[in-house]
Amino acid sequence: MNTQISNTNVIASLFSRGRLFFLLLGVWTLLAHSHCCAQGTLYTDRSIFNATLQSSTTITFTGLPDPPPGLGRPSVTVSGVTFTNFEGQLFTGTGVLANFDSSYPVGVFLPGGRNAFSADFSGGIDPANNPFNATITVNLVGGKTFTHNFTGQFGSWTFVGMVFPQAISSLIYNDGAQSNPFGNHEEMLDNVTFGVAVPEPQTSLLVVFGILTSFGVLRLRTRK
Repeated sequence: MNTQISNTNVIASLFSRGRLFFLLLGVWTLLAHSHCCAQGTLYTDRSIFNATLQSSTTITFTGLPDPPPGLGRPSVTVSGVTFTNFEGQLFTGTGVLANFDSSYPVGVFLPGGRNAFSADFSGGIDPANNPFNATITVNLVGGKTFTHNFTGQFGSWTFVGMVFPQAISSLIYNDGAQSNPFGNHEEMLDNVTFGVAVPEPQTSLLVVFGILTSFGVLRLRTRK
């Protein structure tokens, strides 16, 4: 029985395994920062979300002073996006959009034709609502609704991005505070990006990984 293995076969085997490793690593990287659902794709990494955008606008609230001291606003409109609160408790003087001591969450209304949205989200109040269990409810053109839940810490920010096949009409961001007269809602948003994106871009990327890997393995087998 011949138990010898040629160096060429060993090297080819190592290359084949190495290509498979990088394929799996690429797949893991994509799936770790994006999640497919029946209606769209959720992103937790801003750079991967930005790579899907064909056109976009990013809103920061720096340089937007508040009205006279102690007065909030029921709505704030920037670059065509309108942020709302039923109690008029929206403030921007700190450089972010802040819903201060309100009994209601924050609404966001987008211009027509935008299917991508992302932002840095914060909220909660210590110790009554920390950590806080937040909900983002997305209303799509045509009547469908998508809901995403996440847990955040008071004083920290969480990035969430979303891309849908349909256009987004509006969102509601709720930091999980109970709606009561004491005003426990403290939602905050910053670096708000909205625009047009290609839905589920990770599908094409996985196909590219698969083609490259298959091509490499076939070349190795041909040379053996």
